[in-house]
Amino acid sequence: MKNQGKAAHNNRENSGHPPSVDNISSIPLICLLMKLRWLAGILVALMICPVADAEEKPPLRIGIHEMAPYATRNADGAWDGLGVELWKNIAATTGVRFVFVEMPFEQILPAVADGKLDAAVGEMTVTAERERAVRFTQPYLISSAGAAMYPQVANADWKTILGDFFNWTLAFVLLGILAGMVLVSLLIWAIEHQHDAGHFRGGLTGFGSALWFSASTVTGVGYGDKIPASFAGRVISFVWMLMGVLLVAGLTATVTANMSAARVANLNGPRVKELGDLRHFSCGVMRGSLTQQILIRDGVGFRDYETFGEAFQALADGKIEAVVGDKTCLRYLVRQWKQRTPPVHFSTSSVTNENVFMGIPTRPGLPEYHEINLAVLQAISTASWHATISRWLGERAN
Repeated sequence: MKNQGKAAHNNRENSGHPPSVDNISSIPLICLLMKLRWLAGILVALMICPVADAEEKPPLRIGIHEMAPYATRNADGAWDGLGVELWKNIAATTGVRFVFVEMPFEQILPAVADGKLDAAVGEMTVTAERERAVRFTQPYLISSAGAAMYPQVANADWKTILGDFFNWTLAFVLLGILAGMVLVSLLIWAIEHQHDAGHFRGGLTGFGSALWFSASTVTGVGYGDKIPASFAGRVISFVWMLMGVLLVAGLTATVTANMSAARVANLNGPRVKELGDLRHFSCGVMRGSLTQQILIRDGVGFRDYETFGEAFQALADGKIEAVVGDKTCLRYLVRQWKQRTPPVHFSTSSVTNENVFMGIPTRPGLPEYHEINLAVLQAISTASWHATISRWLGERAN
């Protein structure tokens, strides 16, 4: 029987007919299908993963510190301001997500440089030193350094009054009057000192009498104790009387103009024309600001404050005499204090002719930098940006 089965099996193998489908194993086919399914899954995953990564990308961390008008809080605690509006415009244009991270002003730029923050908004002045540590966008605002002071007209001391009264214009007028008196005295003495009935006889005594006559005549007093006797002397005296009216009127007008100009100057603003003038005042600055570095460089003493609000309160309380900083911030705060009840009137002046440029600092290597920079250029070229500046600063951008 075994031989018969073996012979039958050999006959089937040698017959030349193909083997039956039923005899083909289904395991290799199943393996092939599983491999194809596995490859398809990998392709789908590769297509889906980038989208998932983009959705799960963390928002940018934007450093911020309250410094009006660049960044300020509304009544509901939400951030607002000139710099905040610009950043929200950038975020809407680029589609980046972000969160504001509040921290002390002096810590913001170091945090951006270290990569703890991605960018920052506020009073961020572009300088060569800062550009080495962070990467600024194109400037979006031009400003300058200024000083805000509290006019103290009613409390002016005697030095201020004397300084307002005595000046070179008044000195020239007085010298002109004195020169005229001496000239007229010499003429009167030369004509009258030999006259028998005259009051100007003699040498020094006669000249002294002529000088007394000239002074009393030009001032309009005219005591009449000494008068010229000759016709020529009386003609000179008459001309000197007319000139005296004009000279005294000019002297009065000069004094009045000097005092009025000084009072108007005190009402309209402090007499600070350059940075060196601040050495005569006690100044307050924002801690960590560029202005603080400038004052240190120029040897100007100061007190530093955490916010401009604290500095202005110290100015109003008489603890300091000037707040020095970005003129854009100073003008905004001066307007705010003027709107108080009762209003408090501060005034601002420039302390340097150098412009400073405000930009947005970003951390080195930020992938979104070029998109953000392009969005800044697009934003500041629109009419809405100029309207935003007018709304916050009351003026158009330079």
